[in-house]
Parts: sequence; structure tokens; C-alpha cells
Amino acid sequence: MGMEEANAGAENRPIIIKKIKKRGHGGHHGGAWKVAYADFVTAMMALFMVLWLVAVMSIDAKKAVAEYFRSYTIFKGTEAGGGKGMSILAGNPIQVTLSDQSTDFDGKEKPSANLALEFGKIIDGSLYEMKDHVLIFTTDEGVRIEIVDKGESSMFESGRTTLLPNGQKVLAVLAEAFKDIPYKLTIEGHTDSGKYQRQDYSNWELAADRANAARRELVKNGLDPARVTKVTSFADAVLFNPNDPLDSTNRRVSILIETKKDGFNDDLEFQAVTHDAGARPATPSAPSAK
Repeated sequence: MGMEEANAGAENRPIIIKKIKKRGHGGHHGGAWKVAYADFVTAMMALFMVLWLVAVMSIDAKKAVAEYFRSYTIFKGTEAGGGKGMSILAGNPIQVTLSDQSTDFDGKEKPSANLALEFGKIIDGSLYEMKDHVLIFTTDEGVRIEIVDKGESSMFESGRTTLLPNGQKVLAVLAEAFKDIPYKLTIEGHTDSGKYQRQDYSNWELAADRANAARRELVKNGLDPARVTKVTSFADAVLFNPNDPLDSTNRRVSILIETKKDGFNDDLEFQAVTHDAGARPATPSAPSAK
């Protein structure tokens, strides 16, 4: 009887089934989708913000933005890839080949855009260490190359027209590149708004003499003198940084490659201040401006 009663009690005992739910994989009910959705919404918000800003921008603002992204800057050291530029001061020749291959959607050639790209490559390779001194822009007239001072690093002696080694190197590289293009060149001299103490020599004379010094340096390095059709002084009338008239970048020599004009002009024209193209410029004494 004892055994039978024990078996009967076991049969009547309730059966308990324990289910263990494993966690840790997230599954369809986890929160991972929320992160992805948040990223998507953020990206869409940024996209529509950009579209809205573009829609409300003025034409001048759009041109300014486009010009900003078309400019080229010379980087130093390893910031632009770690390579080393070729030193022309050591006597190494620079081989330059320029071509006008860029075309518009209608098949027309775009020499300005192509030249800007080519000169950007040349400068980035041959003037690699000249950070921020050479800037290239495309304009309605052609390609403009700005050779600017930067901080304490200058292209000319302070307040004078004597080229420093940096300025000589930049102009030697450009002279070699100019040999392979058929366009006319205009050279412009610019200064900052610092004033001279002398009344007989102002920023107008200084800018003209520096532009003419740049022309002579180009010719010395093999440029055909007939290619330069105009040497112009702007003094501080056209500032590179109008928000700071004394900023060093306002002291510059600007070279315009006139891709939008045909033919050559055999007469040299000096605007604002006239000087003998072959004469050495007067060197002012004890200037107060750079």
C-alpha cells in the first residue's frame, strides 16, 4: 500500500514548466532603430537647411561662395600630403606643360578654369613651402594670381621695392609657366593703408614700383617682355582684406592672365604712376608703411 500511495501522490503533483527568455541581442524590439532614425532625421534636417540657405542667398553671396571654393592655397610641410617641392634656387629646371582641355556643357573650351587648375598644380608642386602666399582665382577677365604678404613673411623688403628670396622664387616659377600660354599679362601693385612720412613718395609710387619690379623679375627669368601689356598701381584703393586696411595680405602683386582678350598690345601702359619700364625704381628712405 505504501508504494501505491506514493505513486498516486506523484501522479497528482502539478507539473511546473520554467521558460527562460534570453536577452542581450536587442531583436526587433530593441532601441537600435531609434539611433538610425535619429541619424536619418538629422541628415534630412541638414539637407533642407542647406537648400533653404541656398534659396535665400543673394547672387553676390553665391558668387562669393563659389569664388571661395575655386581658390587655391599653397600648403606647408605635411599638411597637403607630405611631398617636397622642387627648388629652383638650387638650379633644378622646372618642366611645365599647360593645356586647355576643359570644356563647358556646350562643348566650348574653358581656358580660365583649366589654367587655374594647371597653375594650382604647378604652384602646389614647385612652391610647396610657400604657405598662403600664392592664391589663384578665376574672374570675368581671366585667371588672377595674387602674390600676397602673410604676417611677418613678405615678398619685398619692408617699405621698399627690393624682392626678397621668397618673391624671387615665386616669380621665377610663374615666368617658366607663362612661357607655355599665349595670353597677355597685366601686373598690378597693391599696398595696405599705412601712410608714408614723405610727401613725395606715397603708396601709389610704391605699388607701381613693386609691380614694375615684378615685371623685371619675370623678364629676367625668360618671359617675353611683349607679353606684359600693362603695369598698374592701385595703392590701397583695392584692398584684399577690406575689413582690415593694415592687414599684411593687402600688400601684394596681382598678375592677371587675360584669357578673355585676343591679340597682344605692343605698348606698355602704366596707370596711376608712369615710370620708365627699364629703369630701377626709386627707393624711399625711412618709410612708415610696409
